[in-house]
Amino acid sequence: MRRSPVLVTLTVVVVIAAFLGCLMFLPAWLVEHAVGERAAAALTAADRLQAENDVRSTLLQGLGGLLALGGIALGAAATMRQVHISREGQFIDLFTKAIEDLASDKLSVRHGGVYAMEQIAETAPHYRGHVAALLASFVRQQAPWPKTASADADAVRPAHHAELPDDVAGAMGALARRTMVLPGTGIELEKVDLRGAELSRFDLSGFCFADANLADAKLAACDLTDTTFSGAGLRGADLKGARLTRADLRGADLTGADLSDVVGLETVITDSLTTGLPADLGVRVRAADDQ
Repeated sequence: MRRSPVLVTLTVVVVIAAFLGCLMFLPAWLVEHAVGERAAAALTAADRLQAENDVRSTLLQGLGGLLALGGIALGAAATMRQVHISREGQFIDLFTKAIEDLASDKLSVRHGGVYAMEQIAETAPHYRGHVAALLASFVRQQAPWPKTASADADAVRPAHHAELPDDVAGAMGALARRTMVLPGTGIELEKVDLRGAELSRFDLSGFCFADANLADAKLAACDLTDTTFSGAGLRGADLKGARLTRADLRGADLTGADLSDVVGLETVITDSLTTGLPADLGVRVRAADDQ
């Protein structure tokens, strides 16, 4: 908040007036209390004036020292502010360059942009939310899955799509490390193509994969707590040992998925369109509710 010029001027005037008052009246008071009233009364006018001037000289020297320290402090503060401004400018330049790299036609450049984004999130915490949103958007753009895709699309998937491209895999890894994921926020990855993706042991809790295709994805030992898979394709996905506590599986297709040793399966959210879950899941859910 900017201070009023009138208030600043008034403050300066008050400080100067107080200082001048101290120079005029404080020396006499100090001399009298230093030597005692009787001794002070016995001093000649010249001796008393000399003593008061000595006190004034000492006060001025002390003030000079304080002003010097104040000047040093102000200079240091100005320097720190300049360093902060310069550093912030560098972060803005790096952030802008990383965004440009993510938009490159070359995979290696995009991969480098992902790495740069993660480094920015580690060194500049106030950029973390922006980095997370940008990387999520990057995955959606680079690996889209159209909702209207043919049901037989998996069968004709090109061979080079068997694994995620390096840039998308790097972005998924960065998001899973959660350096830039702010507490209480989710990562929106709706309608993405992550078929066959190697995501084992990733922390994807709270992520949203609504209407995404994760057929044959490796999700073993993943933390999928509160993760949304509504309408997602999880055919043949490896979910062995994953934590699915309160995961939203409404409309999800888990046909052929490996659900062995899954934790929290009794707590998942399902509906009539959910397919591929164990036949006894309803009994297990009722048993869990009765506990």
